[in-house]
Amino acid sequence: MSEKNNEYIDIYSHSDMEKKNNAGKNSNGVAIISESEKENVNNNRRTTVDTGRNKPEPVRSDRKTDPYEGAEEVSFITGKKDNKGNAAIKVFSVILVVLLLGAGACAAAVLTDGFGMMKKEAEPSQVSEVSILESKPESVIAEEEEAEESKEEEINFRSDAKFTKKPDRLAASVKKALDNEVQSHHVALYDVTADQIIYEKGATEKCFPASTTKLMTAVVSSKYLKKDDVITVGDEINMIGYDSSVAGLQTGMKLTYEMMLDALLLPSGNDAAYTLAVAAARAYKQDDKLENEECVKIFAELMNNAAKEMGCKGTHFTAPDGFHDDDHYVTAEDMVRISAYALNTPIVADSCRKYEATWELIATGHEDDEASAEDSADDEQGTDEDEGLLAAQEYSKEITWTNSNQLLEKDGGQYSEYATGMKTGYTDEAWTCVVSSAEIEGHKLIAVVMKSPSNYQKYHESNLLFKVGFNLYKLKYTHNDEWVN
Repeated sequence: MSEKNNEYIDIYSHSDMEKKNNAGKNSNGVAIISESEKENVNNNRRTTVDTGRNKPEPVRSDRKTDPYEGAEEVSFITGKKDNKGNAAIKVFSVILVVLLLGAGACAAAVLTDGFGMMKKEAEPSQVSEVSILESKPESVIAEEEEAEESKEEEINFRSDAKFTKKPDRLAASVKKALDNEVQSHHVALYDVTADQIIYEKGATEKCFPASTTKLMTAVVSSKYLKKDDVITVGDEINMIGYDSSVAGLQTGMKLTYEMMLDALLLPSGNDAAYTLAVAAARAYKQDDKLENEECVKIFAELMNNAAKEMGCKGTHFTAPDGFHDDDHYVTAEDMVRISAYALNTPIVADSCRKYEATWELIATGHEDDEASAEDSADDEQGTDEDEGLLAAQEYSKEITWTNSNQLLEKDGGQYSEYATGMKTGYTDEAWTCVVSSAEIEGHKLIAVVMKSPSNYQKYHESNLLFKVGFNLYKLKYTHNDEWVN
């Protein structure tokens, strides 16, 4: 209990009290107290309790001034049981309140201390973590942050797009006209701006993607390789199938990743597809010694994982180029998801929209080894590596690739100034196919046309789909094929 709550009690000595008691008794031994004596007793024997009121205390000459001025005086007269009981109740109430306040204060202290302890336990790790960060060089911190960002990118193939089906946006007459005109087996028109598939035909049925596969190859490799990374072409280019479309790469050539994307997407180079698959798989595993076959398996697994994250339900990849394999297939609806992701990947989208690209090849850096390589070529025991080095010495310093997509060819009959890519494909089993994109005044569309009966028909249908799609926004899509209405 605090000092302020202490009782101030004046008590006479035992002998003095006896005299006073005997002096005031009557014949029956009952104390007789006059009014003046009551007042004296009240003044000389009392307990003062602080109730918080501002009633002044009577001045006493026989003691020092009470430090708690203004306290209310409560007097107890011996012999009056009711007054004494009331006073006792009041004192008990005051003591109880004080005890409750004290208990509350203790509880608050315990809780506060408890939370404090928890906080103190958390603080050391934070402090130590900050100390560790502060002790690291800025270059190291930057590398770690870049690695962390790269790691997050690697596993993120998800999209916010819902790909909602909304065929009722087209008038019944327009839809009927499209059904009659479209001869390709698997078709889908996707409004990127509205995030809606507005027309489809056989879009959920399995089909073979041929070289449109390379859109996924480009997207996946972009997660593990950077724009200016230098890639050296190796003997993985010998893994391509018979009669493949190629970019003319040779063993020993050095290209940046950006150059390699153009080699993949413009001339549809299967050699570039395998080079990228091997380079990306080795980067993913951080092992430059991985065998080519193992790299291709790893890359195919990365492609399939990416497809699942994108929401593809009828797709499976076995290779990076799309050369026919019965176990390598997609659906037109899944190709919408893959191409939409590619369109949202800047370095891939930039490559897709190029009609032509000319690059100066990077020097091999083996000038000093040229003589020894020539000697090795004359030697009957020369190795494949020596032959590859010789091949690298012979290629031109500059190379040009042209896009196989006729929607981008200005002098062709299928050209449209609004076309922005994306990828063509052909195999005997897949027939001919194309994934196209177009944009007018910020509105973007993607048309997927698979298993088309002819090259002309796939481009004609792509332009027709774009014409119908942009008409929903009152925008006029034009192209060189004048007779398409």
